[in-house]
Amino acid sequence: MCLRRLYLALTLASVLSSRFIMAQSRCPMDGRKAELATQFRIAGASIQMPVGAFLLIRKNGQLGAIRLVRVDSGERTDNGTSAYESYFVANSSDPLTGTTTVRHSGELDIRPLKGPGRDLWIYKTGAYRVLVGKWVFGFVTPDTIWMLPDHHNSDHGYEFAPTSACDLSQIDSNDKRLRWSRYNPDGSVILPLSDLPK
Repeated sequence: MCLRRLYLALTLASVLSSRFIMAQSRCPMDGRKAELATQFRIAGASIQMPVGAFLLIRKNGQLGAIRLVRVDSGERTDNGTSAYESYFVANSSDPLTGTTTVRHSGELDIRPLKGPGRDLWIYKTGAYRVLVGKWVFGFVTPDTIWMLPDHHNSDHGYEFAPTSACDLSQIDSNDKRLRWSRYNPDGSVILPLSDLPK
């Protein structure tokens, strides 16, 4: 009788834990295909983000968080519109849900590059910049943020950590399991939401 109860308890715990893990693999607001909705992709200076999951940013004791709340791609996935919301605290020990938090939200409209040639002679049109507190970052596609301000190819000291948090109150910026990354021109990694802490 005691073994049977133990077996039932273990079975129930297994089912509940697998449901918990599955719930963390995707934010409910992202209805896109799995490869876009269930992971962050970090490649060089860009981070492709799923809708709803927060990306943390820190520098010099300050902390920010940004997430996409909607993505509408055009015929090509590198053009289209999206919407974001961001949160920022000047002291990273302050909660992002506190009264000192600076909040921003806005619409992005990523359009094809313009101009003749490459590099210096091309430019971006549309609304592609986001504010995270006083920090300004650009998006290169509707779901891909550029780690470097104003597209300069050098490390400016910003660190980024993808999370599985779909709600601001779930974020623990002191979690030792967070995978903080800096600009690395040769780096490339895929981070499934199910492997990330909140």
